[in-house]
Amino acid sequence: MAIVAGVALTYFILAVAAIGLTRLNQNVALLWLANGPLIAALLTRPAAERPLHLVACFAASISASITVSPYTALAPLFGIANIGEALLGWLLLRRFGGDARAFLALPSLAAFVAAAGVVSPLLTGPLPAAMMALSQGSDPWAVWMNWGIGHGLGTLIATPIALLVLGGTIYRERKPQPGGIGRFATIALLLISVTMISFAQTRLPLLFVPILPLIAATMVYRVAGAALGMFAIAIIGAGFTMAGHGPIELIDASYALRLQFFQFYLAVLFLIAVPFATMIAQNHRLAQAVSASEARYRLIAEHASDAVLTVDRDGRVLFASPSVRELSGYPPEGLVGATSFDMIFEPDRARVRDAHQQIIDQPDTTHRFEYRGITATGGVRWFESTARAVRDADGEVATIVTIVREVSQRKAREADLQRQASTDPMTGVLNRRAFQERIDQHRRRTPELPAALALFDLDNFKQVNDGYGHDAGDAALLVFADVLRASLRVEDVIGRLGGEEFAVLLPGLSASAALAACERVRNSLQDTRIHSAESGFSITVSAGVAPIRAELSSDEVFRRADAALYRAKSRGRNRSELADIGPLAA
Repeated sequence: MAIVAGVALTYFILAVAAIGLTRLNQNVALLWLANGPLIAALLTRPAAERPLHLVACFAASISASITVSPYTALAPLFGIANIGEALLGWLLLRRFGGDARAFLALPSLAAFVAAAGVVSPLLTGPLPAAMMALSQGSDPWAVWMNWGIGHGLGTLIATPIALLVLGGTIYRERKPQPGGIGRFATIALLLISVTMISFAQTRLPLLFVPILPLIAATMVYRVAGAALGMFAIAIIGAGFTMAGHGPIELIDASYALRLQFFQFYLAVLFLIAVPFATMIAQNHRLAQAVSASEARYRLIAEHASDAVLTVDRDGRVLFASPSVRELSGYPPEGLVGATSFDMIFEPDRARVRDAHQQIIDQPDTTHRFEYRGITATGGVRWFESTARAVRDADGEVATIVTIVREVSQRKAREADLQRQASTDPMTGVLNRRAFQERIDQHRRRTPELPAALALFDLDNFKQVNDGYGHDAGDAALLVFADVLRASLRVEDVIGRLGGEEFAVLLPGLSASAALAACERVRNSLQDTRIHSAESGFSITVSAGVAPIRAELSSDEVFRRADAALYRAKSRGRNRSELADIGPLAA
């Protein structure tokens, strides 16, 4: 209730001052400041308190009219117009998303000026204009315009000051600055002195002089400085002007026109100081946000285990976090100015350049890519970069921020898992699925080169298992895998299809050359003694060879090689057969 009473008392005092000091003959007040505290209360106080403010200020308006106005009979209607104007301005401002921070951003300032300073005074002005015309014979157009200008200006001047009081720390510094009291007193004394000197004389047109201390107050205290400075100039200037002193008296025109010019002067001061203060406040908040963001970025960059790099469009390093030293061995300060591509392993360099260009072309997307990098000692490790472009004020990509982490262990695990998924666990050669993929890859990449497929099957393998045990059978499979690796070339691909059946891809060999390679394998195996837990034994193998041709499908090649293997088995085993050149019967 104390806040309600305080706002109502302030409303009464400002209303009495406006009616008693700035009212024109048969017209309304020149400068109506009273609605400012009410609008500020509606913007800042709880919803349950707003009706109390409206009722209390309505009573204050009626009391002020009865106290000093000659139109006491019209006091209730003036009260309705005054309070309705404040209520309408608040509703319009809230409709467009405005709140107590209206003077901290240019869009919200424009909304406040339009709602509370222009629209609501003009919409409520016809009521007092009609009342004055009917009761006093006043010119309704002149009353309406003076109402709109006087009330609009007064609201714009008084509301930010009321927000300084009711809005907490929204418009005030949260921490007192060293020497703040002395600085405030100096600026306030300068502004008041200059304004009084300018308006106390009528010889020189010094209306521009108070602008200088007003700008100084605005630069130091932002919205608070602009609001208090405007209020001081308005009160001092209005007092001298109504008393017939000041530069306004130099205008050769009627008294009413001179007062309207003073209103115009206040409007110009408002347009100079308040938007300037709002822009300073915006820049101050932006600078604080940038400073906080930079502090967070520095904290993360300097203490994160991942390295943070900032590079320009050409890939030159602008910043490297301390983690770079642990990650790659390079000193962070030594990387600044270097080209980041020079630290990429040569086979991956073109791919990283493409990724860099893609980041520039798609600046609103986060990009992630892997590559091999060269460490300070010349070693090669796997790294992963997560990068995003940073735009400048013109919307162009200026820099790229990259978070780099080493993934060598993960890549090794992936390779190991891939090897396990594609390898026969007993013999270490490719399993059936992986071998088939290698056949398909060869056909896609080099279909014009000669190649052959060889299928091997250990002879009488079931008798080995039955006579010597499964351990002996496993030993036979391992020995045969070793024989294959020892007898064939490095580029030959070995796979186990299942059981005792193996397959070999022989790239670059004709069918006859592949048959000779199979004979080497067969001769080597029959001369090899296999040792088991109980005794030693020998085993032989049969082979079938088929050429790989572009016009033949993989299934057809396997069918031909399998038919040749069957023929080798049926002709006594321990031999190699070449598939028929012509097509096989289904």
